[in-house]
Amino acid sequence: MLTWRLASIFAGSFMVCALLVLTQRWHGRHSLDHDLAGVQKIHAKPVPRIGGVGLAFGLIIAVIAGYLTGGATYPTTLLLLACATPVFLTGLAEDLTKKVRVRTRLLASFVSAAIAIWVLDVRYTNLDTVLLDALIQYPVFSVLFTVFAVGGVTHSINIVDGLNGLAAGAVSIMLAGLATLAWLHGDMLVMKLCLWGIAAMGGFLLLNYPFGRIFLGDGGAYLAGFWLAQCGVMLVERNPGISAWALMLVWIYPVWETVFSMYRRRVRDGVETGQADLGHMHQLLYQRLRHKAQTQARPGPEWREHGLASAVIWGITGACQIFAVIANDKTLYSFSCVLLFIFVYCWLYQLLSPDTTRQHQTPIQAANI
Repeated sequence: MLTWRLASIFAGSFMVCALLVLTQRWHGRHSLDHDLAGVQKIHAKPVPRIGGVGLAFGLIIAVIAGYLTGGATYPTTLLLLACATPVFLTGLAEDLTKKVRVRTRLLASFVSAAIAIWVLDVRYTNLDTVLLDALIQYPVFSVLFTVFAVGGVTHSINIVDGLNGLAAGAVSIMLAGLATLAWLHGDMLVMKLCLWGIAAMGGFLLLNYPFGRIFLGDGGAYLAGFWLAQCGVMLVERNPGISAWALMLVWIYPVWETVFSMYRRRVRDGVETGQADLGHMHQLLYQRLRHKAQTQARPGPEWREHGLASAVIWGITGACQIFAVIANDKTLYSFSCVLLFIFVYCWLYQLLSPDTTRQHQTPIQAANI
């Protein structure tokens, strides 16, 4: 029965995404990513950026399949989808109009997080951190912190959505980590919610990775991020034996990418934190791989470097999941692994940073960074 549900979710997501790709000449005026001159753009031709519609349809199939088979998870799945509606629709509006500001989308993620607290009655009550644990006992602080955490993780997935398959694959890996933790602690509800998300993401990935036939878009990235964030908060609150730092280790790649980008733009470069650039880890890695292919006289299609760069970051994200599972009930170990990731990230970033790669780039590439 579980296999049948997963297959139907996967198939539903894939079919909608395939339909959107095949019919892009009819809706492309609104759905295609026409702005190829944007500094952060590294794809060569317009691509539909409404893959989030396929992801949403896959999750709707999860609700329908659960209802038809008498499953126990479909009410929670439906409520979670309803809570995600504000941030998903706001992101989708940006995909279609290209006029929704970053602050508006971030606010929508906070609204969805607040609705989830009200509807699902799930919020942080323990952070496994001195001082914060005392503050989190106050309902107001607990609500505000949960809204900030869920909204922040939701937004962070949009930040890392820059290469074919990167965000969807990373979310799938992180959901797999959460599903493993849920299974170890006997939480079948959260485990199945994670599996529904993975199946829906898989249908999209079939067309997105590595060739980039369709993009998640803001709607899809925000929906995926919200699903990931809510599954994480539900897991640690339903299972007190799991350290909050183990959850942070699960999320650490997109969270630290976002935090580091804010520091890099505001403090180091003195620009607006929402200003687009080519300074993310995945973009620097892609450019390094692309330059290597060009210098070896085998440039080939760009999707090859997209796929390889995404796979490298998937590997790092997967390693974090393994450590999170191993140290899930050990706060000190989980915290140490978080610090280790930050150290490795900064080291790799320094190796790939514009200062060290500029000599290997064309003038246009160097100027974009």
